Amino acid sequence: MLELLQYEFIINALFIGITLALSASLLSPYLVLNQQAMIADGLAHVSFAGLVIGILLSNQALYIAIPFVALAAILIKYLATTDKMNGDAAIGLVASVSFAIGLILIKKGPGFNISVESMLVGNIFTATKADMLLSTIVSIVILLFVVYFYRPLFLMTYDLDYAKFSKVKTSLLGYGLAILTAFFIVIGVRTIGTLLISALVVFPSIISSQWTKSFKMTLIFGMISSFIIVILGIFIAHPLEIPVGSTIVVIYTILLILMLVTRKVLRR
Repeated sequence: MLELLQYEFIINALFIGITLALSASLLSPYLVLNQQAMIADGLAHVSFAGLVIGILLSNQALYIAIPFVALAAILIKYLATTDKMNGDAAIGLVASVSFAIGLILIKKGPGFNISVESMLVGNIFTATKADMLLSTIVSIVILLFVVYFYRPLFLMTYDLDYAKFSKVKTSLLGYGLAILTAFFIVIGVRTIGTLLISALVVFPSIISSQWTKSFKMTLIFGMISSFIIVILGIFIAHPLEIPVGSTIVVIYTILLILMLVTRKVLRR
């Protein structure tokens, strides 16, 4: 396993995998415990269209995809606040329309020479220096956001009404969290894939909550588990020549099953 570290593309994959794992684990409790996990899946579909548009219009697709998905995140949050549409409906509406547009552009766009499969499952081993730089910036921004707004975000997660009563700017923080999620998703889609990136957000909190009772420990344990599983996924996937994203999700699933079975056995 250690001999793989002599290859630059493995080092690059580990670097971007770790930064993505950090970002996902920091976002996870605020989205999952607040029943907003589906926004990650919705934005993954939106980012598919954003990247297709970026590829057709520019050599640097991310520079177009990132603002495109950020605007979609704002639109989803806005629609979810209206009386005539709930959050899930807003996510489904924006995601399905965006994904449909992406598929049409692939079919009719001139000179589109990237396979749909590669966009759906991603390839972390083709990560570029630009991907690494952007993933680092996004991870740092998310970390600073979570640390600085830890208490108001905590209040929003467990008691939105009390947070509003405490004069927390819930709307502004909600939009900020959605935009940061959009940034993370766009970077992740390029490497983990459209179909699987949302799993990186969902699993950390679900696994952590099996053993921890405090919110802070859920956050910390989620970061540790994400760090270990992403590294394992990369080292297992490369020799077997299977997608890294799929491998990470399978490892997460196995760990979750083991934890659930262990809890059940210990309770007897």
